[in-house]
Amino acid sequence: MAQTLSAYLTVIRDTLNSALDLRCFPSQVVEKQYRPMVEVKESPELLLNTLEIARSDQEKCLIESSINSVRLSFTIKKPKEIEKLLTHLFERFISLRADKFAVIRRKPVEGYDFGFLVTDKHIEQMHKEHIINLSLIHICRCRRAI
Repeated sequence: MAQTLSAYLTVIRDTLNSALDLRCFPSQVVEKQYRPMVEVKESPELLLNTLEIARSDQEKCLIESSINSVRLSFTIKKPKEIEKLLTHLFERFISLRADKFAVIRRKPVEGYDFGFLVTDKHIEQMHKEHIINLSLIHICRCRRAI
């Protein structure tokens, strides 16, 4: 089990390493305004391939990329009703404190438990490896907490 988890996390790490090559790219629709293209989806030519990495039907990771941002969403395994409740409570705890964590989204993508939004501004402020490690540590801690 630990071996499959490490392989799953390695695939996510490698994919994020290539997806987080972001650059500053302002909106093509609204002049002098910067928006994460993965969120607004106003220019389809700036969106890159969406990739879903699944360890099982209940445990998966969705990586949506664009030229200036990456949205990382993941769901964790929760086979019992109490684990679903714990996941919901933990999700709510994190979302209420999302302003303290620069890359965590307040509301996850439909069908996923947690989400991160990384823009090129985050890459400029933090190292890419730190952001990747933050997301992987968050995945592991969520799994352990529940």
